[in-house]
Amino acid sequence: MDSPDLLVTGRIHTLQPELPLAEALLARDGKVLRLGTELDCRREARPGTKVLALGRGCAVPGLSDAHGHVVLQARALEEVRCGAAPDAAACAALASLRARELPVGAWVRGRGWDQHRWPGGGLPEAALLTAAVPDHPAVLERVDGHAAWVNARALAAAGIGRDTPDPPGGRILRGARGEPSGVLVDAAQSLVLSRIPHPGSAELERLILAGLDHLARLGLTSVHDAGCTSSVLRAYARLAAEDRLPLRVYAMIDCGQPEGPLAAELARWRATPEVGRLTVRAAKIFADGALGSEGAALIDPYRGQPGHRGLALLDPAALRARVRRVAAAGFQPAVHAIGDRACRDVLEAFRAVASELPLAALRPRVEHLQLVRAEHLPMLAEVGGIASMQPAHATSDAPWIGGVLGEGNPALRGAYAWRQVLEAGIPLAFGSDFPVESADPRLGLLAAERRVPAGSKEAWAPGERLTLREALAAFTRGAAYAAFAEQSRGALWVGADADLTLFREDLLAVEAERMPEVQVLATVVGGRVEYAAG
Repeated sequence: MDSPDLLVTGRIHTLQPELPLAEALLARDGKVLRLGTELDCRREARPGTKVLALGRGCAVPGLSDAHGHVVLQARALEEVRCGAAPDAAACAALASLRARELPVGAWVRGRGWDQHRWPGGGLPEAALLTAAVPDHPAVLERVDGHAAWVNARALAAAGIGRDTPDPPGGRILRGARGEPSGVLVDAAQSLVLSRIPHPGSAELERLILAGLDHLARLGLTSVHDAGCTSSVLRAYARLAAEDRLPLRVYAMIDCGQPEGPLAAELARWRATPEVGRLTVRAAKIFADGALGSEGAALIDPYRGQPGHRGLALLDPAALRARVRRVAAAGFQPAVHAIGDRACRDVLEAFRAVASELPLAALRPRVEHLQLVRAEHLPMLAEVGGIASMQPAHATSDAPWIGGVLGEGNPALRGAYAWRQVLEAGIPLAFGSDFPVESADPRLGLLAAERRVPAGSKEAWAPGERLTLREALAAFTRGAAYAAFAEQSRGALWVGADADLTLFREDLLAVEAERMPEVQVLATVVGGRVEYAAG
């Protein structure tokens, strides 16, 4: 026998209408061999079978995160964690503590700050971080990764001064006299980040494995890694060839590179799109920035800023050309679009390319689709597209989004519009955008079902709520469909991949508010236990 059978006994939610509940599942050679009664499964089990007894718990089809960033997640676990800092001074103090552990001149890195959670809601300035970290270049990325707070040494290392122009698709925020204030938005971040030494291949492999281990502990069996550089893809391929990936990875090629290297990357993965648990058949494109850093491209201006409508990282013609380039190479376009103008431009680009190429067969994706107007949604259904969305963004952003956009902004009517997406007949794939949000799928399920921000008792835009089963389907069937894997996983049936997430309680029976407390018992990928509690 190549590997022992795996028998799971207890309450198994299959998400299959023909057999919604089973009392046992037998897996062999990575596939579901038998699904039904415990007696039938035990009769067919071979000697040496591993048994996982659920007791009062349950199993569901393996949970997937349809949008995350594995290397960034690993880095977030190791670098300065700014998420809990109550204000900018506390955040700078954390960076100061890290600097004391490093040799003079070494880069201090961190992420997770969010000015909307600080008193006053103002953006931080370089002077504060410079005073706390005077002898090291420091760069602290905002929670969404679309802005960076830097100190004087980092600005000097990048050669950024009063006369430095804003790069295309980016903003250098400035003080009253035009001097850099210390916050770089979107493409302007690369002026500093490009000065930081890149990790070597061994370090990348370590980070990938650390990130995936974190996800496995949360019950995730697969992840869509949204935007991988060539070096990260090569590290994934090495690990996959050695069967060292604990999860299935659907990786997207990063399109933010020159045409020559991008063409080579597309050709390389077109020839060999799968290596073990790794699949590469999508390409990530950025249409705009993020709401929190006011870089999301809007139709109407940001509140109190008549001339500012965010950052379109590609103009409509360039966006269409990039989507066409990816689709012509046979890859699934996956386009980051948050603001309603960006969502409109992406959907119009999809429709234009669909008139020239069989785009529907490639299942084009809009990543985030956070602010979409109802009149634009039919374009996504028309081209056979997918809404790749993250429910936790809604509950995180709800306390401040009205203040940033203005309460009368029409964009708010299409904010995090999961229900509108489903009613338009558009496939919905859920993820978290970790490390922007927690990778814990239980929090995503809770956000989708309850839509109640932390610290509040009332749901925000409750008409967009989903049922728990609808949300669970988006984390399983929807994510599998978005990765062209619906014939193998997303539900449990005989012949399906034996990917399961096991819980100590019945996830579909507990009160919604208790969902984050339900412990993950085990994570099974291809019949192999990749994580077991205790």
